[in-house]
Amino acid sequence: MGMGSVQRKTYTTKAGYFKVKGNNPIYGGDYWFVVRPLFGCEDERFFYVRPLDNGEFEVLGEGYVLMKPEHLTEMLRELREELAGVTIHYYFLDTDGKVIKKIAGPAPQKI
Repeated sequence: MGMGSVQRKTYTTKAGYFKVKGNNPIYGGDYWFVVRPLFGCEDERFFYVRPLDNGEFEVLGEGYVLMKPEHLTEMLRELREELAGVTIHYYFLDTDGKVIKKIAGPAPQKI
């Protein structure tokens, strides 16, 4: 676990997390990178968002690299249960890393 980020065309997530598949033969082939929301005060869940010059967004949260499909399945199941009905907040950062606005997004639905 550590800080992780993904570059996206949109900063919102319907699932409550971001998932990216990659491949690196040096480290064993396929892997999945999952970025989940950070924990704030009073159990608030949030991502930091940085607008990029190319019109996309860098979304920062708690990052995990998963090498085994069964670990990915387990993590996503737990995240869906944990985040169902929880409002995800998005804190926009300026170039100095200061929060300039906060937006509350829709809560993920339990699948």
